[in-house]
Amino acid sequence: MNISNYIESGIIERYLLGLASPEQTEELIHLRMVYPLLDLEITAAELRFEDRLLEEGVAPPCELKNAVLQHIRPDSKTGGSSRTYNSYGHTYQKNTYILEPFWNRRISVSVWWRCTFIALTVLTMALAASTWHFYHRAAQLEEVLIKLKVPVVNSPAPSAR
Repeated sequence: MNISNYIESGIIERYLLGLASPEQTEELIHLRMVYPLLDLEITAAELRFEDRLLEEGVAPPCELKNAVLQHIRPDSKTGGSSRTYNSYGHTYQKNTYILEPFWNRRISVSVWWRCTFIALTVLTMALAASTWHFYHRAAQLEEVLIKLKVPVVNSPAPSAR
């Protein structure tokens, strides 16, 4: 079998496009095991297809991006979202806060996460203050113990009468 004639017959392109018959597909799979050159040709054909698609591809209109973004976040001008949910007959509003850092990314933060963050911050500050207080109190007590253990050198000895 002449492998170059087989490659030039267009079977690889039909296989990649899904147009090859099941018999042709089985034959190509079998021949790939025998001839490693077919694997290289299949890879080269895939790259040719990709290059051609990129060259002839048409970019979507700019309005499509704006429409999709508007659909994803319809109230982007307000800075926050307020939606009404109905759960077991009860209606409530879910408020979120939008943080806009300097790199123009939007982060939606729930009210509960914000409260949790504030509580953890206060707890951390309280633990730091108590640690500082107890460290200084321990240092003071250590100084008192050192003064009690050291005998006074310059005091007169009590006289015995």
